[in-house]
Amino acid sequence: MKNLPNILSLLRLFLLAPIAALCAWLTGSREDFLILFCAALLTDWLDGFLARRFNAKSELGRKLDSWGDYATAAAGMTGGTLLWPLEVKREWPWFVAALIAYFIIVVYGLFRWRKVPGYHTWFAKAMAWIFPLTLIPLLFGGAAQPFHIAVILQILCGIEEMTIALILPGYSGEMPGLWHALHFKRNKPV
Repeated sequence: MKNLPNILSLLRLFLLAPIAALCAWLTGSREDFLILFCAALLTDWLDGFLARRFNAKSELGRKLDSWGDYATAAAGMTGGTLLWPLEVKREWPWFVAALIAYFIIVVYGLFRWRKVPGYHTWFAKAMAWIFPLTLIPLLFGGAAQPFHIAVILQILCGIEEMTIALILPGYSGEMPGLWHALHFKRNKPV
């Protein structure tokens, strides 16, 4: 049971996300894409739940979870662009803003530490559910305002993660939020 969270992250990283993107590209099936994409989102929730439940948290697990998250986000953008081109074209500034906010910490971490930080902040965990819940209805003709609010929240989430990266003296693993980073920095021996 201790390896199950990592197996689920690997499943998301190497199977569900890539197959969802390939499905969008090769078959053009919105339904198949959404089934695979939602399965990837479900494994994201489930791997974290099981890691906490069975006390199976590890640095490798955090990295696999982060990589799986990035693969799922990339698959979501690929599928959205290929299967809903009109909706993505209409909302492109919002999609670009969301992508920059989501991936800016990856780019910064690679330049600063040569590795991707996986803070798994509470805000980022909430956004993992909020964003898809507003994106899927948007793609099926729903209102754009909830999606716009989610993008604004994603930008705030990105700002929080960048602020954490800027105030911490070096690379750090999990960091639940900005307050925790400030507390960590204040109490870290010199």
